Amino acid sequence: MKSIESAPALSTFSRAWFLLWLLPAGAFLGLAFGGSPLLLLPLFTLGLLAFGGACLWSASAGVRSRAQLLWLGLALTLLGDYFLVYKNAPIASLNFLLGIGGFSLAQIYWLIFLLRLGRFSRWVGVPLFLFYGAFYGFALFNAFPVSHENPLRMMVALYAALSCINVSLAAGSRGLAGSRWLCAGLGLLLFSDTMIALGRFIYVGDVLFLVGPAYLLSLLFIAVGASLFTLKMEYPQTEDVLPQHS
Repeated sequence: MKSIESAPALSTFSRAWFLLWLLPAGAFLGLAFGGSPLLLLPLFTLGLLAFGGACLWSASAGVRSRAQLLWLGLALTLLGDYFLVYKNAPIASLNFLLGIGGFSLAQIYWLIFLLRLGRFSRWVGVPLFLFYGAFYGFALFNAFPVSHENPLRMMVALYAALSCINVSLAAGSRGLAGSRWLCAGLGLLLFSDTMIALGRFIYVGDVLFLVGPAYLLSLLFIAVGASLFTLKMEYPQTEDVLPQHS
């Protein structure tokens, strides 16, 4: 017989807590119909985090210690949003660097989670690193403002590397509850950042309209993946080694 500690939390999760999804859903609709991102974007993320708190409350201690890394990463996107969205940071500014730093911290928390439980997919990772290595070297490297070019080069390179690693790890972790949602969310976040690079650094056409929808969906998908992991995983599974997927 399985112990309470090893049982998945889904069986004890209160259905009433699903009402917490009304918070991000309402904020998402508000943003979709032209509402102020200064008000609705944090409400969207905080709504996702409120649901995450309910999931963590229901989880066993062993699963919670792993899952909280996913939710903490999601929380740190608020730090990036504060500097990039609320401060409306121009590219050549300290706030822009701090914004990238906030999102880099989020990626680091997700990386710690995925290094413990994920598996690197070479089929995804190698093409990603080849593409973004060429994109960075041939398109972005000389596109940074002169006043902040060296710090920006380092921060963007670090963030791009973290993003590619996390997408590759999530793609290779098919035996992990919620991994497909995590992979989709991290991939959409990378796509959103690529559109920012094209629109704000290289000035390639009108692509910035794609940033907001892709970003919101990325946070949503990451939250769904984190929820599935938190509620469906059993503690002994968090100690197992997943089979390698190329």
